[in-house]
Amino acid sequence: MRIHIDIDQCDGQGQCNLQAADLYLIDDDGFAARADFEVPGGSEEAAERGAASCPMAAIDVLTD
Repeated sequence: MRIHIDIDQCDGQGQCNLQAADLYLIDDDGFAARADFEVPGGSEEAAERGAASCPMAAIDVLTD
């Protein structure tokens, strides 16, 4: 599973980080710090919760 964040859509609310701080890294201004990353095994549910919590729908969960 991979996560893609549309950085242009992210408005820095940080809801994803509140759900899974170890996955959804934010910069000093509260915006997503990385646009694409692989979800470590065992963290899939947290990744999905973080994506679902984004009020801007800027996060896509990509599965193979």
